[in-house]
Amino acid sequence: MRRAIPVVLALALLLTSYPVAGQGMQGPSWEMGWVTDVDPKYVVELEDDWDLTGSLVFFVNNEGLGELNLAITYDYDEDGPFTFDGPESVSVSGNTNETFTINIEGGSAEEVRAFSPSSKIELTVLAEEQVGSSTLRSQEVSADVTVPRMYRLLPDLTPPTETLFAGSWVEFTLEVKNMGNTQDAITLGEATVRSCPHLSVEGLDQLEDSVVPVTNANGDNAAVFTLRLEATSSHQERTCEVSVSVESEGDNNQRSSTMDVAVKAPKVDTSVPDTSDDDEDPSSSSETLSWFSGLDTFATVVMAFLLFLHRRRFDA
Repeated sequence: MRRAIPVVLALALLLTSYPVAGQGMQGPSWEMGWVTDVDPKYVVELEDDWDLTGSLVFFVNNEGLGELNLAITYDYDEDGPFTFDGPESVSVSGNTNETFTINIEGGSAEEVRAFSPSSKIELTVLAEEQVGSSTLRSQEVSADVTVPRMYRLLPDLTPPTETLFAGSWVEFTLEVKNMGNTQDAITLGEATVRSCPHLSVEGLDQLEDSVVPVTNANGDNAAVFTLRLEATSSHQERTCEVSVSVESEGDNNQRSSTMDVAVKAPKVDTSVPDTSDDDEDPSSSSETLSWFSGLDTFATVVMAFLLFLHRRRFDA
């Protein structure tokens, strides 16, 4: 009986030691979460040259007394325009809450512009508390990352290939590219003509409410319009400055393109028609008139001489 008592005590101590040891291996609790507002998604910042910047901040709250060491890994679709740069490991002192930053950068301008603002990339941050090669506990947080909508309608004028004369008209081409990252539309088209009050641009009404898709990398899906330049008959011969602007529905900004157009005086036909077959030779007519004039003079003299002789005979 006396030998059984130590065995029972040993078993009791052994049984009570398991949960204690288990709690020691598990360690004090800690929590991970976002400081940055990512609900429903995080939108990076874009510059006019498509330079992309952004940052996500997460926190780790260590409720234990000892230092907490975590290994950090990042999981995301690398085919997107984003790269994420954050710490690979963090250390948090006991009873403290610390924050850590993940910097976001973008690829080339074409890669960033080609990423639709209606799309998103999911970033998952995994934190693992490890002892040796074993993971005691892990937590993860996720966030959807996207880009803002950018609007940029760019008009481009192609001067007319034909000469514009006063009192006539010629056609020219307006090409509008959408160099933003989302579909846009033209709400208004306006023209300004400098130095030439008698020159006008016609056909601008066809621009209104025209949808312009995002221009691809080849630039072959731009919106193309044919407009007309009209010069009145009183237009002077000079070079005119013509500007056409378009207004974006997306950002209400107006952007313009300018070209120079030369207006020429109307052509004058200076050629003399050949009428030699139909009209009489002027020199021949002149000679004929001179001959008749001499004959009349001679006849008048003869008649006067005869009349003189007749009177002398009568008087005698």
